[in-house]
Amino acid sequence: MKKVTIAEALEMDCPVLDVRTPKEYAEFHIPGAINMPIFSNEERVTVGTTYKQVGKEAAKDLGISLVSPKLPDFYQQAKKISGRKPLIIYCWRGGMRSRTLATIFELMGLKCYQLEGGIRSFRKKVVADLEATARLNRTFIVLEGLTGTKKTEILERLSDKRYPVIDLEGLAAHRGSVFGRVDLPDRSQKDFDVRLWQRIQEIGETDYYIIESESKRLGNIEVPAFIIEGKQTGPRIQVHTSVPIRVDTILSTYQPDKHHEAIEAAWEVIEKRTPPETQRIITEALEERDYRTVVEQLLLHYYDPKYKHAEKNNDGSIRHVFFETLEEAEQLVTAHVDELTQTIAEKKSAMHNK
Repeated sequence: MKKVTIAEALEMDCPVLDVRTPKEYAEFHIPGAINMPIFSNEERVTVGTTYKQVGKEAAKDLGISLVSPKLPDFYQQAKKISGRKPLIIYCWRGGMRSRTLATIFELMGLKCYQLEGGIRSFRKKVVADLEATARLNRTFIVLEGLTGTKKTEILERLSDKRYPVIDLEGLAAHRGSVFGRVDLPDRSQKDFDVRLWQRIQEIGETDYYIIESESKRLGNIEVPAFIIEGKQTGPRIQVHTSVPIRVDTILSTYQPDKHHEAIEAAWEVIEKRTPPETQRIITEALEERDYRTVVEQLLLHYYDPKYKHAEKNNDGSIRHVFFETLEEAEQLVTAHVDELTQTIAEKKSAMHNK
Protein backbone atom coordinates (compact mmCIF):
# COMPACT_ATOMS: atom_id res chain seq x y z
CA MET A 1 0.00 0.00 0.00
CA LYS A 2 1.46 3.32 -1.12
CA LYS A 3 1.29 6.56 0.81
CA VAL A 4 0.60 9.93 -0.82
CA THR A 5 1.18 13.45 0.44
CA ILE A 6 -1.64 15.93 0.76
CA ALA A 7 -0.28 17.87 -2.24
CA GLU A 8 -0.36 14.71 -4.35
CA ALA A 9 -3.81 13.71 -3.08
CA LEU A 10 -5.38 17.06 -3.99
CA GLU A 11 -4.08 16.69 -7.56
CA MET A 12 -5.35 13.12 -8.00
CA ASP A 13 -8.73 12.37 -9.52
CA CYS A 14 -9.61 9.73 -6.95
CA PRO A 15 -12.42 9.19 -4.42
CA VAL A 16 -11.39 10.13 -0.89
CA LEU A 17 -12.55 8.23 2.20
CA ASP A 18 -12.50 9.78 5.67
CA VAL A 19 -12.62 6.89 8.16
CA ARG A 20 -12.85 9.06 11.28
CA THR A 21 -16.00 9.30 13.38
CA PRO A 22 -19.01 11.33 12.19
CA LYS A 23 -18.20 13.91 14.88
CA GLU A 24 -14.62 14.33 13.65
CA TYR A 25 -15.80 14.51 10.04
CA ALA A 26 -18.40 17.17 10.90
CA GLU A 27 -15.76 19.36 12.56
CA PHE A 28 -13.83 19.56 9.28
CA HIS A 29 -12.76 17.33 6.40
CA ILE A 30 -11.15 17.42 2.98
CA PRO A 31 -13.71 18.88 0.52
CA GLY A 32 -15.46 16.07 -1.33
CA ALA A 33 -14.33 13.35 1.09
CA ILE A 34 -16.89 10.65 1.92
CA ASN A 35 -17.27 9.63 5.54
CA MET A 36 -16.90 5.88 6.17
CA PRO A 37 -16.40 5.80 9.94
CA ILE A 38 -14.63 2.74 11.32
CA PHE A 39 -15.99 3.64 14.77
CA SER A 40 -19.11 5.50 15.80
CA ASN A 41 -18.65 8.51 18.07
CA GLU A 42 -19.47 6.39 21.11
CA GLU A 43 -17.27 3.47 20.04
CA ARG A 44 -14.23 5.70 19.66
CA VAL A 45 -14.72 7.05 23.18
CA THR A 46 -14.97 3.48 24.51
CA VAL A 47 -11.80 2.39 22.69
CA GLY A 48 -9.93 5.46 23.93
CA THR A 49 -11.05 4.86 27.50
CA THR A 50 -9.95 1.23 27.27
CA TYR A 51 -6.54 2.32 25.98
CA LYS A 52 -6.04 4.68 28.92
CA GLN A 53 -7.42 2.45 31.66
CA VAL A 54 -6.43 -1.05 30.52
CA GLY A 55 -3.78 -0.74 27.83
CA LYS A 56 -2.93 -0.77 24.16
CA GLU A 57 -3.52 -4.46 23.51
CA ALA A 58 -6.93 -4.44 25.16
CA ALA A 59 -7.90 -1.39 23.08
CA LYS A 60 -6.75 -3.15 19.88
CA ASP A 61 -8.75 -6.26 20.75
CA LEU A 62 -11.84 -4.16 21.40
CA GLY A 63 -11.32 -2.24 18.18
CA ILE A 64 -11.07 -5.41 16.12
CA SER A 65 -14.23 -6.82 17.70
CA LEU A 66 -16.11 -3.62 16.84
CA VAL A 67 -14.84 -3.30 13.27
CA SER A 68 -14.91 -6.93 12.09
CA PRO A 69 -18.72 -7.22 11.66
CA LYS A 70 -18.72 -4.04 9.58
CA LEU A 71 -16.06 -5.11 7.06
CA PRO A 72 -18.36 -6.75 4.46
CA ASP A 73 -20.50 -3.60 4.32
CA PHE A 74 -17.40 -1.37 4.16
CA TYR A 75 -16.09 -3.40 1.22
CA GLN A 76 -19.36 -3.19 -0.71
CA GLN A 77 -19.53 0.58 -0.13
CA ALA A 78 -15.91 1.03 -1.18
CA LYS A 79 -16.44 -0.92 -4.43
CA LYS A 80 -19.30 1.38 -5.39
CA ILE A 81 -17.42 4.53 -4.42
CA SER A 82 -14.23 3.46 -6.20
CA GLY A 83 -15.73 3.13 -9.66
CA ARG A 84 -12.49 1.29 -10.59
CA LYS A 85 -10.39 4.23 -9.44
CA PRO A 86 -7.88 4.03 -6.58
CA LEU A 87 -9.14 5.15 -3.18
CA ILE A 88 -7.38 7.68 -0.97
CA ILE A 89 -8.01 6.90 2.68
CA TYR A 90 -7.23 9.03 5.70
CA CYS A 91 -7.83 9.26 9.45
CA TRP A 92 -6.47 11.71 12.04
CA ARG A 93 -2.70 11.20 11.84
CA GLY A 94 -2.45 8.65 9.05
CA GLY A 95 -2.33 5.85 11.63
CA MET A 96 -4.07 2.64 12.46
CA ARG A 97 -7.63 3.40 11.33
CA SER A 98 -6.78 4.34 7.75
CA ARG A 99 -3.96 1.79 7.50
CA THR A 100 -6.23 -1.04 8.65
CA LEU A 101 -9.01 -0.33 6.20
CA ALA A 102 -6.66 0.38 3.30
CA THR A 103 -4.82 -2.90 3.91
CA ILE A 104 -8.05 -4.91 3.97
CA PHE A 105 -9.34 -3.24 0.82
CA GLU A 106 -6.09 -3.98 -1.02
CA LEU A 107 -6.31 -7.63 0.02
CA MET A 108 -9.77 -7.64 -1.55
CA GLY A 109 -8.44 -6.20 -4.81
CA LEU A 110 -9.16 -2.49 -4.37
CA LYS A 111 -6.20 -0.22 -5.03
CA CYS A 112 -5.71 2.23 -2.14
CA TYR A 113 -3.46 5.07 -1.07
CA GLN A 114 -3.06 6.10 2.56
CA LEU A 115 -2.80 9.84 3.13
CA GLU A 116 0.50 10.56 4.82
CA GLY A 117 -0.07 12.49 8.03
CA GLY A 118 -3.85 12.11 7.81
CA ILE A 119 -6.20 15.06 8.09
CA ARG A 120 -3.55 16.90 10.12
CA SER A 121 -1.49 17.27 6.95
CA PHE A 122 -4.46 18.92 5.24
CA ARG A 123 -4.98 21.25 8.19
CA LYS A 124 -1.32 22.30 8.01
CA LYS A 125 -1.66 23.01 4.30
CA VAL A 126 -4.80 25.12 4.82
CA VAL A 127 -3.07 27.20 7.52
CA ALA A 128 0.08 27.62 5.41
CA ASP A 129 -1.87 28.62 2.29
CA LEU A 130 -3.95 31.19 4.21
CA GLU A 131 -0.75 32.65 5.66
CA ALA A 132 0.67 32.87 2.13
CA THR A 133 -2.48 34.66 0.95
CA ALA A 134 -2.10 37.12 3.82
CA ARG A 135 1.40 38.01 2.63
CA LEU A 136 0.09 38.89 -0.87
CA ASN A 137 -1.48 42.05 0.55
CA ARG A 138 -4.52 42.04 -1.74
CA THR A 139 -6.90 45.01 -1.81
CA PHE A 140 -10.28 44.40 -0.16
CA ILE A 141 -13.28 46.22 -1.61
CA VAL A 142 -15.74 46.46 1.27
CA LEU A 143 -19.51 46.45 0.88
CA GLU A 144 -21.06 48.05 3.93
CA GLY A 145 -24.41 49.38 5.06
CA LEU A 146 -26.96 49.22 7.84
CA THR A 147 -28.59 45.90 8.72
CA GLY A 148 -31.12 44.83 6.10
CA THR A 149 -29.65 46.74 3.16
CA LYS A 150 -29.40 43.56 1.05
CA LYS A 151 -25.61 43.31 1.24
CA THR A 152 -25.66 39.51 1.11
CA GLU A 153 -27.96 39.47 -1.91
CA ILE A 154 -25.76 42.00 -3.71
CA LEU A 155 -22.66 39.92 -3.01
CA GLU A 156 -24.41 36.80 -4.30
CA ARG A 157 -25.20 38.56 -7.58
CA LEU A 158 -21.62 39.78 -7.94
CA SER A 159 -20.38 36.27 -7.24
CA ASP A 160 -22.71 34.89 -9.91
CA LYS A 161 -21.00 37.33 -12.31
CA ARG A 162 -17.66 35.77 -11.28
CA TYR A 163 -16.39 38.72 -9.28
CA PRO A 164 -13.92 37.58 -6.55
CA VAL A 165 -16.41 37.68 -3.69
CA ILE A 166 -15.61 36.11 -0.31
CA ASP A 167 -18.93 35.68 1.51
CA LEU A 168 -17.69 35.52 5.10
CA GLU A 169 -21.17 35.09 6.59
CA GLY A 170 -21.93 32.26 4.21
CA LEU A 171 -18.63 30.52 4.97
CA ALA A 172 -19.21 30.90 8.72
CA ALA A 173 -22.93 29.98 8.53
CA HIS A 174 -23.60 33.03 10.66
CA ARG A 175 -25.30 36.34 9.84
CA GLY A 176 -23.11 38.45 12.09
CA SER A 177 -25.56 39.25 14.90
CA VAL A 178 -27.03 37.70 18.03
CA PHE A 179 -29.73 36.35 15.70
CA GLY A 180 -27.06 35.16 13.28
CA ARG A 181 -27.33 31.42 13.90
CA VAL A 182 -31.14 31.22 13.56
CA ASP A 183 -31.95 28.39 11.12
CA LEU A 184 -28.28 27.87 10.26
CA PRO A 185 -25.92 24.96 11.14
CA ASP A 186 -23.12 25.14 13.68
CA ARG A 187 -19.73 25.42 12.06
CA SER A 188 -16.26 24.99 13.58
CA GLN A 189 -13.29 27.30 13.11
CA LYS A 190 -11.45 24.57 11.21
CA ASP A 191 -14.41 24.05 8.87
CA PHE A 192 -14.61 27.80 8.25
CA ASP A 193 -10.87 27.89 7.48
CA VAL A 194 -11.28 25.03 4.98
CA ARG A 195 -14.19 26.77 3.27
CA LEU A 196 -12.26 30.06 3.13
CA TRP A 197 -9.22 28.24 1.70
CA GLN A 198 -11.42 26.50 -0.86
CA ARG A 199 -13.04 29.78 -1.95
CA ILE A 200 -9.64 31.44 -2.37
CA GLN A 201 -8.51 28.47 -4.48
CA GLU A 202 -11.65 28.82 -6.64
CA ILE A 203 -11.04 32.54 -7.20
CA GLY A 204 -7.41 32.02 -8.19
CA GLU A 205 -5.18 34.89 -9.27
CA THR A 206 -6.68 38.30 -8.52
CA ASP A 207 -5.66 41.78 -7.42
CA TYR A 208 -8.59 42.20 -5.04
CA TYR A 209 -11.38 40.55 -3.08
CA ILE A 210 -14.88 41.82 -2.36
CA ILE A 211 -16.20 41.29 1.17
CA GLU A 212 -18.96 42.54 3.43
CA SER A 213 -17.90 44.68 6.35
CA GLU A 214 -17.77 42.28 9.30
CA SER A 215 -16.46 42.32 12.85
CA LYS A 216 -13.53 40.07 13.73
CA ARG A 217 -15.89 37.42 15.11
CA LEU A 218 -18.94 35.80 13.52
CA GLY A 219 -20.44 33.87 16.41
CA ASN A 220 -17.73 31.40 17.43
CA ILE A 221 -15.77 31.96 14.22
CA GLU A 222 -12.75 34.27 14.16
CA VAL A 223 -12.14 36.03 10.85
CA PRO A 224 -8.42 35.99 9.88
CA ALA A 225 -6.49 39.12 10.80
CA PHE A 226 -5.41 39.84 7.21
CA ILE A 227 -9.07 40.13 6.15
CA ILE A 228 -9.94 42.43 9.04
CA GLU A 229 -6.91 44.60 8.28
CA GLY A 230 -7.89 44.68 4.60
CA LYS A 231 -11.41 45.66 5.54
CA GLN A 232 -10.22 48.57 7.68
CA THR A 233 -8.11 50.10 4.91
CA GLY A 234 -9.88 49.05 1.70
CA PRO A 235 -12.17 51.21 -0.44
CA ARG A 236 -15.77 51.12 0.79
CA ILE A 237 -19.11 51.04 -1.00
CA GLN A 238 -21.89 51.92 1.42
CA VAL A 239 -25.43 50.97 0.43
CA HIS A 240 -28.56 52.77 1.64
CA THR A 241 -32.26 52.06 1.37
CA SER A 242 -35.48 52.83 3.26
CA VAL A 243 -36.45 51.34 6.61
CA PRO A 244 -39.52 49.50 5.17
CA ILE A 245 -37.33 47.77 2.57
CA ARG A 246 -34.83 46.84 5.28
CA VAL A 247 -37.60 45.41 7.46
CA ASP A 248 -38.92 43.37 4.52
CA THR A 249 -35.41 42.04 3.90
CA ILE A 250 -34.94 40.96 7.52
CA LEU A 251 -38.36 39.28 7.66
CA SER A 252 -37.65 37.40 4.43
CA THR A 253 -34.20 36.30 5.61
CA TYR A 254 -35.02 35.18 9.15
CA GLN A 255 -38.66 34.08 8.73
CA PRO A 256 -39.37 34.70 12.42
CA ASP A 257 -42.83 33.11 12.27
CA LYS A 258 -41.03 29.77 11.78
CA HIS A 259 -38.41 30.40 14.47
CA HIS A 260 -40.28 32.23 17.21
CA GLU A 261 -38.53 30.52 20.15
CA ALA A 262 -35.06 31.14 18.70
CA ILE A 263 -35.93 34.80 18.12
CA GLU A 264 -37.18 35.13 21.72
CA ALA A 265 -34.00 33.52 23.07
CA ALA A 266 -31.81 35.89 21.05
CA TRP A 267 -33.85 38.88 22.20
CA GLU A 268 -33.27 37.92 25.83
CA VAL A 269 -29.51 38.19 25.23
CA ILE A 270 -29.62 41.82 24.05
CA GLU A 271 -32.78 43.11 25.74
CA LYS A 272 -30.90 45.00 28.48
CA ARG A 273 -28.78 46.78 25.86
CA THR A 274 -31.78 48.66 24.48
CA PRO A 275 -33.71 51.66 25.91
CA PRO A 276 -36.52 50.81 28.39
CA GLU A 277 -39.26 51.96 26.00
CA THR A 278 -37.80 49.82 23.22
CA GLN A 279 -37.72 46.83 25.58
CA ARG A 280 -41.41 47.27 26.34
CA ILE A 281 -42.45 47.66 22.69
CA ILE A 282 -40.44 44.66 21.47
CA THR A 283 -41.56 42.39 24.31
CA GLU A 284 -45.22 43.19 23.66
CA ALA A 285 -44.76 42.82 19.90
CA LEU A 286 -43.14 39.40 20.36
CA GLU A 287 -46.07 38.26 22.50
CA GLU A 288 -48.41 39.33 19.70
CA ARG A 289 -46.07 37.92 17.04
CA ASP A 290 -45.92 41.36 15.44
CA TYR A 291 -42.52 40.75 13.88
CA ARG A 292 -42.53 43.87 11.71
CA THR A 293 -42.61 46.05 14.82
CA VAL A 294 -39.92 43.89 16.46
CA VAL A 295 -37.58 44.26 13.50
CA GLU A 296 -38.18 47.98 13.05
CA GLN A 297 -37.46 48.69 16.72
CA LEU A 298 -34.31 46.56 16.68
CA LEU A 299 -33.02 48.33 13.58
CA LEU A 300 -33.65 51.87 14.83
CA HIS A 301 -32.68 51.46 18.48
CA TYR A 302 -30.06 48.70 18.52
CA TYR A 303 -28.44 47.77 15.22
CA ASP A 304 -28.22 51.19 13.57
CA PRO A 305 -26.45 52.90 16.50
CA LYS A 306 -24.16 49.89 16.89
CA TYR A 307 -23.27 49.86 13.19
CA LYS A 308 -22.58 53.59 13.02
CA HIS A 309 -20.19 53.26 15.95
CA ALA A 310 -18.35 50.29 14.40
CA GLU A 311 -17.88 51.88 10.96
CA LYS A 312 -15.60 54.52 12.51
CA ASN A 313 -12.89 51.82 12.60
CA ASN A 314 -12.71 51.77 8.77
CA ASP A 315 -10.38 54.25 7.05
CA GLY A 316 -10.81 53.53 3.35
CA SER A 317 -12.36 55.92 0.84
CA ILE A 318 -16.15 55.65 0.69
CA ARG A 319 -18.75 55.69 -2.09
CA HIS A 320 -22.48 55.86 -1.41
CA VAL A 321 -25.21 53.93 -3.22
CA PHE A 322 -28.92 54.67 -2.71
CA PHE A 323 -31.39 52.11 -4.05
CA GLU A 324 -34.98 50.90 -3.94
CA THR A 325 -34.71 47.56 -5.77
CA LEU A 326 -32.10 44.81 -5.68
CA GLU A 327 -31.58 45.16 -9.42
CA GLU A 328 -30.80 48.84 -8.99
CA ALA A 329 -28.38 48.08 -6.14
CA GLU A 330 -26.62 45.43 -8.21
CA GLN A 331 -26.17 47.77 -11.16
CA LEU A 332 -24.85 50.68 -9.09
CA VAL A 333 -22.52 48.59 -6.93
CA THR A 334 -21.15 46.78 -10.00
CA ALA A 335 -20.33 50.12 -11.64
CA HIS A 336 -18.41 51.25 -8.56
CA VAL A 337 -16.56 47.94 -8.31
CA ASP A 338 -15.51 48.18 -11.95
CA GLU A 339 -14.18 51.72 -11.40
CA LEU A 340 -12.30 50.66 -8.28
CA THR A 341 -10.76 47.61 -9.94
CA GLN A 342 -9.54 49.78 -12.78
CA THR A 343 -7.82 52.05 -10.25
CA ILE A 344 -6.32 49.02 -8.47
CA ALA A 345 -4.97 47.67 -11.76
CA GLU A 346 -3.48 51.04 -12.69
CA LYS A 347 -1.73 51.33 -9.31
CA LYS A 348 -0.32 47.83 -9.67
CA SER A 349 0.94 48.59 -13.18
CA ALA A 350 2.56 51.83 -12.01
CA MET A 351 4.40 49.98 -9.24
CA HIS A 352 5.71 47.38 -11.69
CA ASN A 353 7.00 50.12 -13.98
CA LYS A 354 8.97 51.89 -11.24
